[in-house]
Amino acid sequence: MGEFVKINVRLVASLLLLLALLAPGFSRATGEAAVTGVFVTGKVTYRITGGFLLKNENNVSVNDYVYVALPQNTTFQKSYVVSINPKPLRFVVDEDGNTYAVVLVRAEPGRKYWVNVSYVVVVYSYQIDESASKGDWPPLSFVRRYTVSSGYWNVYNVTLIRLAREVAFAQTPLSTVKKLASWVEQANRGNYRVSFGRAGSDHAVTYGYRGYAITGDCVEVADVFVTMARILGVPARTAFGILLTDSERMWLNFSTIEAEGENILTHWGGHMWPQVYVEPYGWIDVDMLDGMAPNVGVYSARHILFGVEETKYYGSSLSSSAIPSYLTLEYVEYYFGRGD
Repeated sequence: MGEFVKINVRLVASLLLLLALLAPGFSRATGEAAVTGVFVTGKVTYRITGGFLLKNENNVSVNDYVYVALPQNTTFQKSYVVSINPKPLRFVVDEDGNTYAVVLVRAEPGRKYWVNVSYVVVVYSYQIDESASKGDWPPLSFVRRYTVSSGYWNVYNVTLIRLAREVAFAQTPLSTVKKLASWVEQANRGNYRVSFGRAGSDHAVTYGYRGYAITGDCVEVADVFVTMARILGVPARTAFGILLTDSERMWLNFSTIEAEGENILTHWGGHMWPQVYVEPYGWIDVDMLDGMAPNVGVYSARHILFGVEETKYYGSSLSSSAIPSYLTLEYVEYYFGRGD
């Protein structure tokens, strides 16, 4: 891929740092998350370099604006841009609050071009303290915003409505989420399949001789969970990014992924998982595929968050790293190093 060319983005890094320090729940004095009822259990600093290979398959030259997903700033993740090459034209924020770098790629017919990136990301692992609170419902206006239906989260599906009430109805939101996470994890066990599209909850839930099952990968698991949580009145959304393994390098070749099938899991950790909103904790993560356990409010520092989906959808977790308009994304790779 060649050397990564660094550019001067001190101003951007400074602004991102300022936003990180001013983010709700972040303590400037300690540098650790400080949220009611939440314990920070660890901290890991990652130095990430990566690249996206784009090809112009058109028979004419094109000027394409490529949206590059950045690691986000949240209560439990602080992200800093070191370099992006070509230099971004601007940084934009979408409807769901995700920040993207917009890069212009001038491409001739049949030519390939690299977009190279470098980040520093600090991730805090955490665990909620249920002895502090059993969890309360948020205000009705907030519930209404985050329990609406969509093409992937059909909250009007009669089968899912009945199923959600049967397996997860409870008096408190936290109890509801825990029961739902346990059922979803069990329903996907033995039915995990790498999916190269996005089925949505309507098509991911199937019925067989063993009862209801969730067929698909992390995307289908997250979509079913979010749909059923929203049916039960719990504000929910999906998060997407990377779930790290022991490997320092991850890569994905879009021309071979279907032929590889399950083998892509040996070299790619693109991931999607749900988040729910419970008072007084705020947005907490629910990852049923990290260790194959129903982790509710137990978050590992192996996650690198690149964005959330509330109203805007990016397809599968395979295609959210860089989003071109006219060019074809052929290859993605990331290198993960650790250290302050």
